[in-house]
Amino acid sequence: MGGMTAASAVHLIRRGISANKLSTSSLPFSFFSSNFHSIGHKDGPFSPKPRIDFSCINDVDDAVFLFREMLAMRPKRSVLGFNKLLAAIVKMKQYSIALNLFDEMRHLGIPVNQWTMNITINCYCLLNRVYFGFAILGSLFKCGYEPDVTTFNTLIKGLFLDDKVVEAEKLFKKLLTLKLCKPNEVTILTVINGLCKAGHTLTAYDLLGLFEKTSCKPNVFSYSTVIDSLCKDRMVDDALQLLAKMIDKGISPDIVTYSAVLQGLCNFGRWKEAKDLIIQMVDHKVYLNVITFSILVDAFCKEGMVKEAEDVIEIMMQRNFS
Repeated sequence: MGGMTAASAVHLIRRGISANKLSTSSLPFSFFSSNFHSIGHKDGPFSPKPRIDFSCINDVDDAVFLFREMLAMRPKRSVLGFNKLLAAIVKMKQYSIALNLFDEMRHLGIPVNQWTMNITINCYCLLNRVYFGFAILGSLFKCGYEPDVTTFNTLIKGLFLDDKVVEAEKLFKKLLTLKLCKPNEVTILTVINGLCKAGHTLTAYDLLGLFEKTSCKPNVFSYSTVIDSLCKDRMVDDALQLLAKMIDKGISPDIVTYSAVLQGLCNFGRWKEAKDLIIQMVDHKVYLNVITFSILVDAFCKEGMVKEAEDVIEIMMQRNFS
C-alpha cells in the first residue's frame, strides 16, 4: 500500500466519523406499576390482581416466586400473564426453568395458547432438543391451533442449531410448497444465516435471488450475512457484486455490510478498493465505528505501516472510541 494512498485513507477516516453521541438510561427495577407502590415482595402477600410489569423481571428466583404467587391468586392470572412471565424467563436464558414451569402449568390444568406453545418450542430448540419441539408442535395441532410463521421460524432455527442442515432445508421447502404459512423477513434471515454458518454460502446466495422473486424481499441483514460469508470464503469479488446489487435494488448497506467487505479487501491487500469503499461509506453517511477502525489498524500493522496505524488509533482516542 503506497504512502499517498495510506495518507488519503487516514484523511477519509477523519471524515467518516459520526459526531452524534448516544446516551442510555435504565429504569429502576419494579414488578408493579406505580399505582401499586405499597405491594410487598417476599416479606408479604400481593394485593389482589396487581398490575405486573413483567419487563422489569431480571432475576430467575424472582420470576419463580412470582409464578407461585400467580398460581395462588384468585381469580388466577390469564394465560397472557403466564406467557409474559415465561417470555421474561427465556430472556434470561433460563430455558430449562421455563420448560419446568410450562410442565407445571399443564399439570395444574392452566390453559395455554399458541404463544405458550411457541415459547416452549423455542426453549427446546435453544437447548438443542429440536425433536421435543416437534412433539410440542403435535400437541399444538391436538389443541386445535394452527402453527404460524413464528412456529416454523423457530423450528427451522432449531434444526440449524442442532446441525441438521438438510432437515432445515426440507422443512423450509415444505413450508413453501405446501403453503403452510407465508414466510416473513425472519424466515429469510433464519434460513440465510443458518446456511452461511453451516458453510453453504453459495446456496444462501442462490436463495437471495429466489427470495427476490417473492412478495417478501430479503432485507439488509440477509444481504449482509451473505456478503460477510462470501468474504470469509475468500470470494470478495462476489461480495462486491452483491453489494452493488443490493444498492441497485434500493437496499442501503449499513456499517455491518461495509465492515465485512472492508475486512475482505484488506485481507487481500486490495487497498485502492478499500479506499474507494471508505469514500462510498462517507458519501452514504455510513460512519466508521470501533470495528471498522480495528479492521484498518490491523491491516496497516500487518503491512508494516505503523505510522498509519498510529494515526488511526489517535483518531479513535480523539473520538472516545475504546
